[in-house]
Amino acid sequence: MTPASLFPEPGDAAAGLSVSASGAQPAPHPASLRWDAVIARIETAMARCQAEADRTLVLVPYAQLMEAGRRAWAQAHPSGFPPRFESSRNWATSLQPFLPGPTDLSMDMARDSLVAAAFMDRVAQGRTDASLRSVMVARLVEATRQLAPLAAAVPPEQRLAWAERLREAITPAQQALQWEALLATLALAWASTSAYATDVLWGPLAAPGTGADALVLLQGFQQDPLASALANHWGARATVLALHEVATDAAAVSVAVGPPRLHACGDAEDEAQRAAACVIERINAGHAPVALVANDRLLTRRVSAMLHHAGLTVRDETGWKLSTTHAAAQLMSLLRAADARARMDDVLDLLKQAPAWPEKQVQLLEQLARDAGVSLWRAALRSPRLAPALPEGLPTLLEGLQPARALVPWLTDLAAALLACGLWERLQGDPAGQQMLQALRLGDGAAQELGLVSEALSGTTTGTTPAARAPGRSGARLSLAAFTAWVRDVLEGASFMPRSEGEAAVVILPMAQLLGRGFAATVVPGCDESHLNPSPEPPGLWTTAQREALGLPTREALAEAAAQAWQAVLAMPRLDVLWRTQERGETVLPSAWVQALPPIESLAEAEGAADPRVARPLDPLPQPRPQPSAGDVLPESLSASAYQDLRDCPYRFFALRQLRLAEAPELEAEPDQRDMGNWLHAVLRAFHEQRGDARPGLAADRDALDRLADSTADAMGLNAGEGGAGFLPYQAVWPALRDGYLDWLAGFEAAEGRAGPRFDRAEAALTAQAGPWKLYGKLDRIDRQDSPEGAIPFVIDYKTEGRPGTRERVKEPLEDTQLAFYAALLPDENLRAAYLSITDKRGDAAREAPTLLVEQPEVLMARERLREGLAHDMARVAAGQPMPALGEGRVCDFCAARGLCRKDFWT
Repeated sequence: MTPASLFPEPGDAAAGLSVSASGAQPAPHPASLRWDAVIARIETAMARCQAEADRTLVLVPYAQLMEAGRRAWAQAHPSGFPPRFESSRNWATSLQPFLPGPTDLSMDMARDSLVAAAFMDRVAQGRTDASLRSVMVARLVEATRQLAPLAAAVPPEQRLAWAERLREAITPAQQALQWEALLATLALAWASTSAYATDVLWGPLAAPGTGADALVLLQGFQQDPLASALANHWGARATVLALHEVATDAAAVSVAVGPPRLHACGDAEDEAQRAAACVIERINAGHAPVALVANDRLLTRRVSAMLHHAGLTVRDETGWKLSTTHAAAQLMSLLRAADARARMDDVLDLLKQAPAWPEKQVQLLEQLARDAGVSLWRAALRSPRLAPALPEGLPTLLEGLQPARALVPWLTDLAAALLACGLWERLQGDPAGQQMLQALRLGDGAAQELGLVSEALSGTTTGTTPAARAPGRSGARLSLAAFTAWVRDVLEGASFMPRSEGEAAVVILPMAQLLGRGFAATVVPGCDESHLNPSPEPPGLWTTAQREALGLPTREALAEAAAQAWQAVLAMPRLDVLWRTQERGETVLPSAWVQALPPIESLAEAEGAADPRVARPLDPLPQPRPQPSAGDVLPESLSASAYQDLRDCPYRFFALRQLRLAEAPELEAEPDQRDMGNWLHAVLRAFHEQRGDARPGLAADRDALDRLADSTADAMGLNAGEGGAGFLPYQAVWPALRDGYLDWLAGFEAAEGRAGPRFDRAEAALTAQAGPWKLYGKLDRIDRQDSPEGAIPFVIDYKTEGRPGTRERVKEPLEDTQLAFYAALLPDENLRAAYLSITDKRGDAAREAPTLLVEQPEVLMARERLREGLAHDMARVAAGQPMPALGEGRVCDFCAARGLCRKDFWT
C-alpha cells in the first residue's frame, strides 16, 4: 500500500506526505497510518459478523470524518462497494425526515424559546418578574439542550421511566435552591417528552440486519451517548473502536511528525499577526491545506480576516454567533432606533446603514444635531432647527414599531420596516443576512410556523394572564423591548457558518476535530493559560452530583478528553504553537501543556523561535514645521479666545480661525467641566438678575440659588432623566459651591457698603474697534462702582478652574489676554477687572475661602498694550506673514489642530 495522498483534505496531492528527518524519503502522514489500522480493524469486524462491505455501517464521531473514511477505504480497496461512513444524524436523515412537534426540542432558538416560556408560565405563574423570567427561559433551553443527547440515547418508549429514575437524584436538597430545582425538573421533563431526529434509529428502519448487518462505532475523545447506546442495541453485530487508541507504528509517526515550532508572542494582536504569517508561510512552502485550531474565537476571527485579506480561501467549521455578524448589527440598529427613548446616535447609526435616505441628507441631519447639541431622537422631532432635515418617512416608520403586538404581527411588521428602509435587499445579498432572515422567520409566510407553534402551546398555559403568556401566543402582546430581547436571544442561539467556494487552503476547526484529519500543517494559536486550560470548566449549571447522576461528562472526563486532543495536536506534522505573554498589561503564562512539552527544557528556548513575518524596512520621513500664510482669509471679528490662539500659536489661529476648522461636538458626551461652568454661569446670571441690588439675607439667597440650580439643570438637559448620571458629581459639590459663593458675596457687599460695586448686568454681549479690527465678547458680569469721577464698571469673570491657574493669570499683566480684552470692549476710561475663582475647596492651608476675587490691578495698562499689539499682529497676518506652528508649552496638549500641524512627526 503506497502512502495515501488522498487522506489529507482534497486539493493538495502532496499533503499526505511529510519529509523525514533525513530529508531523503517522504514519510506517510500520521492520519494515513491511523486510518490504515482502522481499516484493518473494520475488515476484522466485518469478517466476524460475516458481513459484506456494502452491508456494513461505520458511525463516525463527527461529520467531517465521513469523507476521510471513504477516501481511506478507497485507498485500501480501489474496487468494490465501500461501507457506509455516516454520522448518527446523517444516518437518521437518510432513513426518515424529521418534523418536530409543537413541544419538541428543535435546537432552534426561535421555537425553543416559545416552548420554554410556555413551560415557565405554566409552573411558575405569577412567581417571577419579567427580568428573572427571561433569564430562566434562556437557562431552561440551555439545560434541556445539554440533556438532549442523553435522552436521545434512550429508546423513546423508555424515556419517561428514565426521567422518573433521575428526578429525585437531580433535585437539590436545599430549600433555598428552589429555582435551580425548578429548572432541573423542567429540563428533564422537556428532554424526556421530546422527540428527536435520531429516534428513527431505534425503529424498524434501522433494526440490525435491515439496512446493515454490521455496525462499527468509531469513538472520538468523548463518548457519544447515542452511539454507545446503539452499539449495545446491536449487540454482537456491533464493534466499538476508540479512534485515538487504535495502535499505529510509533516509529513511523515519530519520523513523520517532527518537533513543533513554539512562538511566544507579545499581545493578542502580535499573536494574530504571527499566526497568520505561520499559515501563509506553510502554504507558500506547498504545505496545504493548513489547519487553524480555534482555541480563542476572537483571536481566530482576527487571523481569519488577515488570511482573507491575503487572498486565501478559508473554510470555518466552527462558525460564530449570528448575533456578531454585520447583518445582525443592521437589524438591531433598526430596533434600537425604534425605541421611544432612542438616542440620536442610534437613529444616525440606522440612517448610515439604510440606503433608503440620501447620504447628504443624513450628513446634514448629523451636523445640525451636533451643532444644536440634540442627543435624543424625541428632542430632534420637536426641534425647529432639525425639522427640515428629518428624513422623509423615518419618524412614521419608527413610531410604527413602538406599539406592542403579538409575535407573528411583529415579524410581519419588522420585515416591512426592513423593506421600507432599504435593508431587506442588502440582507438577502449577504449569506449571514439570509440565515438571519430564515432564523427569525421574516420571509413570506415563514412567521406562520411560529404562530402554529404558539397556538398549539396555548393549552399548556391555561389560566395565565395575557401579560405572562408565552411570546407569540394568541392574544399575547410583546412590547418593543420584549420583542427585541427575543430577537437577541434567537441571534445569540444561532451559529453562522460562512460558505467557501472551491478547495479551502485553510480550515478552521476545534482542536478535538483534528483526529483522523490529514492536514499538511497545523497552526494552534491561543495556547496560553487562559484559552488552553488543562482542566476545562463543565458547561451549564449542573452540580458535580447532578452530572454524575445524569451521565453528563464530569470535569475529570472533560480534562482527560482535552488531554487526548492535545496529544492529537502534537501528532500533527509541521506544527506551530503560539501563545501571548501579556493580556491588557498583565503577564500571561503559556498553558501547562506547553510548559510540559518534552523537547523543551526551558521556555527561553521556545521564545527564540523564528518569526515568520517578513520585516519591511521603513525609512523615517520627518515633517518640517508648517508655515502657511493666508492674508486673504481673515476673520470678520475677533474674540478673546481667538486672539489668545494667535498669541499661543499662529498656526492654531490659521487652522481654527482663518480656515474655520472645528472638531465635531459629541452627541453622547457626558457632562464635563465645561458643562458645569456653563451651568454655574447661567445660575449666577439668573440669580443676580432676579436679586438686583436687594439683599434679602442668607436664607433667602440660598433658597433662590437652589431653585435656580435645579431649573437651570433641567433646562440644559443635564439632570439624570435627560443627560444620564454624568452630572451627578457636579450636583454633589453644589452645596459647597453655593455656600462658598454666598459667604463671599456677603463679605463683598459688607466690606464695600452701599457705595461699593453693585450688580449691573450679566452675560453682556459687547463690540468695539481696535484700529480696523472688530472685537466682540460676552462678559460674565459687570458691576458698577461709585468713584470721584462717577460710576465705573467692574468687570468680573467667573472661573471654576483650579485656584493656582487663576492666580497665574494675573501675575504678568501683559500675558493676561482675557481681562485686557474684556476691558477693551468697554469705552470707559477707568474701570476695574477681576476673576472670581469659585471652587468647592478652600485654598492653600485652608487660609483662602472657596470663592475668592483675584483682581488684575494693571488692567488699564494691559488694555492699551493689547489694543496696540492686536492691531500690529493682525496687520502682519493681513500682509501674508507666515503662520508657523510653535509646538511649545501646554497649549499643544489639548490643541484641536495638533493633527494638522503634525507636531509628533517633526524633525
